[in-house]
Amino acid sequence: MKPIHGLFWVVFLMSMSSCVSYEKFSIEVYKPAELTVPAEMKKVVLVSRNLKYVNDTLQNYHVADGRLRKDKKIFNVDSLAITNCLDTLAGRLSKQNRFEHIGILPVGTLPGIREKEIRPAIPAWYKSVAEKTGADGLILLDMFSCFYRQNSSPSPSAWVITSNIWSVYDAKAQKLIDRHSQVDTLLWDGTDEDGQGKKFRIPGKKDAIALASGVIGANYSKHLIPAWAKVERQIMTDNNPDLKTAADLAKKNNWTDASAIWNKYTGKSNKTLKVIALYNLALASEMNGDIDKALEMINLAAKESSGAFKSAQNDAVRKYAIVLYRRQNELNKLKLQNAPQ
Repeated sequence: MKPIHGLFWVVFLMSMSSCVSYEKFSIEVYKPAELTVPAEMKKVVLVSRNLKYVNDTLQNYHVADGRLRKDKKIFNVDSLAITNCLDTLAGRLSKQNRFEHIGILPVGTLPGIREKEIRPAIPAWYKSVAEKTGADGLILLDMFSCFYRQNSSPSPSAWVITSNIWSVYDAKAQKLIDRHSQVDTLLWDGTDEDGQGKKFRIPGKKDAIALASGVIGANYSKHLIPAWAKVERQIMTDNNPDLKTAADLAKKNNWTDASAIWNKYTGKSNKTLKVIALYNLALASEMNGDIDKALEMINLAAKESSGAFKSAQNDAVRKYAIVLYRRQNELNKLKLQNAPQ
């Protein structure tokens, strides 16, 4: 009998293993705010410090088809943008009922000042504004800048590039507790968020800036209060008919019946099927809100997927384990922020 070479065994063993595949799906999860606002901060006032960089001189200009042009109709870009931004932020904050009172200092209350560098004010300034407005805290838009450009060919499109700096002042502690910068680009190119063609009008400069500044206010609200966010997860499956059925049930949000199938494979000698089952049971546990059970299952999957010929599965398992540990930290942070989960 001739000896069977090592390469043959590799090919043979790989051919005997199941063909593992992954099916992605999207869910929405409740994420904590990036900043944990002190619980005693109940009355807040939104303030525009009305600062701009010295070299920010293009408010009345835009780019059209690659050329810098002066606006034909001049309007107060800063007033429009800042007003929409703060109004949208106030609306988002009020929906969660986190604060007892949300006030807005009228835009233009503070004189416009140009600076080489946007820095915090002296401590006495914040204290004075908080005392005059009766606020427990100030949410400050230190600087807001935006620029519009549009193309007419090869297809109509428009962009608004925004840059802004925010601060949060705690009146009780009498200090700034946060400073946050944002740079965003909003694009209109005739497609929706999923890249599908969609017929709508490409906005002109004024409308585009009004829309963009509202988005900026909404985005910054997620820095201060918990918000829903779309994330992706993936079901692990293979060509086994039972596991295909379970995956189909899971995609229909029937995690109970899918789990009943996966449970049958947790005691199997076939490691590939066992890893698939444990991984998906971790996923089902997360979907059912039991993050501790999910971590238990994914840790078992990690042990089973270690070793030869399981590197791809082990990589998927460990990546999901990182996601679950991060999610556990998010849920703990939500508890500290007194937010429903």
